[in-house]
Amino acid sequence: MQRRSPDAQRSPVRPRPCLAPNAGLGSMRSLFAVAALAVVALTATSMPAWAQAPRKIVYGTNIDPNNTQDPRAGAQARILEAFRKAHPDIEVQLDVDPRGDAHLRALRARSKSVDVIKVAGHSLPEAVATGQLTPLDDLINADKVSTTDWLIPLSDSGIGGKIYGLPLDYRMPLLLFRKSALAKAGVQPPRTWAEVCEVGPKLAKVRPVGYAIPLGQGGGAQAFDELMFSSMVSAATQKYFAPDNRKLLVTKDQFVRAAKTVTDLFGKCGATPAASQQFGYNEIHDGLRADTVAMANFGMYRFAAIANGGAGDDLGWAAAPAYEPNGKQTVKGYLAVLNKASANQKDAWEFLKFMGSPEAQAIAAEGGEVVARASVYDAAPYFATPAGLRQKAWAAEIRQRGFWPSYPMSASAYNRELIETFQKIVLGQITPEQGYDTFVARYQAILDKE
Repeated sequence: MQRRSPDAQRSPVRPRPCLAPNAGLGSMRSLFAVAALAVVALTATSMPAWAQAPRKIVYGTNIDPNNTQDPRAGAQARILEAFRKAHPDIEVQLDVDPRGDAHLRALRARSKSVDVIKVAGHSLPEAVATGQLTPLDDLINADKVSTTDWLIPLSDSGIGGKIYGLPLDYRMPLLLFRKSALAKAGVQPPRTWAEVCEVGPKLAKVRPVGYAIPLGQGGGAQAFDELMFSSMVSAATQKYFAPDNRKLLVTKDQFVRAAKTVTDLFGKCGATPAASQQFGYNEIHDGLRADTVAMANFGMYRFAAIANGGAGDDLGWAAAPAYEPNGKQTVKGYLAVLNKASANQKDAWEFLKFMGSPEAQAIAAEGGEVVARASVYDAAPYFATPAGLRQKAWAAEIRQRGFWPSYPMSASAYNRELIETFQKIVLGQITPEQGYDTFVARYQAILDKE
């Protein structure tokens, strides 16, 4: 509220209008009209500024709105504009954090700086553990938000029996490949790990890398778990971690089988060169784009960027390999969560609910995301376009083969220990059996210190 000076607060003394005895009715109407306008003007100037200004909330996002090369940025802007039209009394400001680390620190500090946060699925357990996320169950029930209109059951991404976020998109590994490389080698996309071992060396003869594996210390840590390991060890049981997100449910046999598969691809299969031990997301992305990598498990959300970056129509996709044809694959993705410390819970929920709505997700799909809402794929006209049809096919893959398991409490620490262990196994410094014992012990020690 704006403060006024004492003089400004006094009502000005105004002379009363004097009418001539013979003043006509028209003159009186004119005078009353002028007086009415004066009252309106005085009322408008006397209204406090806060009564007219929209209320503000802050949305923590990983997408830079100024990145003109990212189609998701354009989609994000259109979603914000659609929300503004529906809620002109609420202004949404962006706080950009590409990795999400700053937003996680804000939750730990009980900061009110961000109201709604876009959280990666593998980081959700850590975010919930801060105790600073508002459970959404009561809000979902009160506003009758659908709990069934999702590619993956909404409850699957819950933690401790509660829902803390509305899914925005889903991500599942695909096999991306260069069509010309497979044609030259005379092979078809492999469906199983045994077939990767068979066709990999043939592809290695026509491209520098037959099958790329992300084992680099940088971007490889998260990529290896996301694109390969988590599915290799949990597809049969669809269990990865216990519901408390702390106890690893992977058996030694499951770990050893995965370790031997990876080691063989580097070794006796001859599908993967030693250089792949330094690969991460970016190296595989660039290799597929530049046609130096014949094929790799990779994220569906990267397909358009690789195709537009040089691969063009030569970039193909197929279901990711598994131990059995059409084996299950782990699903990750982003969710919108509500900061418990927010002073704007009601407005923040309205925005979060909108982000998870079919209207907003239909827009997000045009940015290339495989959105979470199931009904969008049959209703939005975009899915009749070539790009939309491809995303619709990926959504069908997620429905048929995807599952959302419990993920580790500290994804960054877990991935770091995992990648270091697998590097040692591939280099022959330790056996897969020793690797399992060491890995489990080291990760548990990290959790015990928290």
